[in-house]
Order: sequence, then structure tokens, then C-alpha cells
Amino acid sequence: MKIKNLVLGIGIVVVFALTLWQGIEAFHSSPQWDDFCGERTTTPRPLDKPADQITLPECEQQGGVWQDEYCDFYYECQQEFNHAEDAHSKIVFTISLIAALASIILGYFILSVEPVGSALIASGIWAIFYGSAINWRNFSSIIRFSLLLVALVLLIWLAMRLNKKKK
Repeated sequence: MKIKNLVLGIGIVVVFALTLWQGIEAFHSSPQWDDFCGERTTTPRPLDKPADQITLPECEQQGGVWQDEYCDFYYECQQEFNHAEDAHSKIVFTISLIAALASIILGYFILSVEPVGSALIASGIWAIFYGSAINWRNFSSIIRFSLLLVALVLLIWLAMRLNKKKK
């Protein structure tokens, strides 16, 4: 019976993770690079020169941006894509955090029947991980540390509360 509960619990976590990911994509899809830079299918450059021999004036004339001794023909569209991706990452983090808190609260207080309660708590932990991983590059080191510290303290508190109930 314990193996069945373990398998069911793992199944709940996996399906929760997929549902969270697909739900976010269904209502707020990830930006696609081709939508920003796809129209530029080839790198424009003078036909008589290799890409590494293009000069600054030639680069600017072809619509590129001079970066670290080379011509970046995708600079502007890449910047737009990066901004769209950052905005999407923040939304994913917010939705994941809300889903995580709801899942952990449901698993702890309301649906404490095994394996559902444990699986929902694990799903909440996964949602925190997923949202944080997607948005990690947008956090400063202090925010990263603070987020991890708060998550650690809450998980320790929750583990102590769950094990105190059993005694």
C-alpha cells in the first residue's frame, strides 16, 4: 500500500508541474525569438568580405551594432526579445508563487489525506523552484538569498509542525 501511495504522490507532483507550466503557456505564452528577430534570416554583409572582417562603417551601413570588435546584426531585436522574456519570467514567478502557496496550504490544512497532502506540499515546493528558476536572472544576489532563506525557514517550520502532529 505504501508503494502505491508513493507512486500516486509522484504522479500528482508531475501532473501538477505540467499543469502549471501548460496553464501559464496557455494564457501567457513565452515570447518566441522568431517573433522578434525571425525576419532577419541571413546576416547582411558585403559579399566580398567574411563576417569577421566587416568594419564599423560597413556594420552601421548594414543596420548592425558594433559590439566588442564585431558587428551584431541582431542587437536591437535581441534587446526587445530579452525585455519580453524578462516580463514573461516575472509573470511566471508570480503565478508559480501563488500556485505554490495555495498548494502548500491545501496540502497542509485541507487535504491532509495521504498521499494527496504530501504530494500537494511537494507540488508547492516544485512551483517555488520552477518560478524562481525561470526568473532567477532577474533577481539580485540579495533577493536570491532572501528568497532561499524564507523558503528554507518555511519548509523547516512546516516539517516541524507536521511531525509534531504525529506525536
